[in-house]
Amino acid sequence: MPRANFKRVDLDRVYLPFVAVALEVVARCEARGVRYVATYGFRTLDEQAELRRLYLAGKGGKASAAGLSAHNYGLAFDFVCDGDARPGVQPDWRLPAYRVLGEETAKAGLVWGGRFGDAPHAQWPGYVSALQLTPLRTLAEKSSVGAVWAHLESERGSPTWRAANPRLAAELARLGF
Repeated sequence: MPRANFKRVDLDRVYLPFVAVALEVVARCEARGVRYVATYGFRTLDEQAELRRLYLAGKGGKASAAGLSAHNYGLAFDFVCDGDARPGVQPDWRLPAYRVLGEETAKAGLVWGGRFGDAPHAQWPGYVSALQLTPLRTLAEKSSVGAVWAHLESERGSPTWRAANPRLAAELARLGF
């Protein structure tokens, strides 16, 4: 059932190990009685710039500048809490509705956006700040998002990464990555 919660996003444009863990997180949330539906995954730089423009104009939710969002590299999802059993998604935007998402995201070793004021957001660790994201932006500009993912694959194989991310490393090993 969790895969249906991601039908609004193109999973082929999101880093596969992240997709696998996010599917598990959403399944665990559902087992706890809370349904989350992914509304965003990968975003182009132009899409990100437009969201940032709307945010700065007071017409949209929190959004980073283009190139400084994990979404731009297929490393983040935004969710909406489905607050009602009626057909279709009945959004619940209240902060407490995202508590379970935060707990399960942290248990899996991912980063919950509630840590920085964006409760519907979950992302890959190590690339939260502008300073951390800048090398990915440079790599994507010189090559592609695929090159970013190749870099992440190499990084994931290092003992240093596994030591810094023990929960995520264990989750990925359990999932066959």
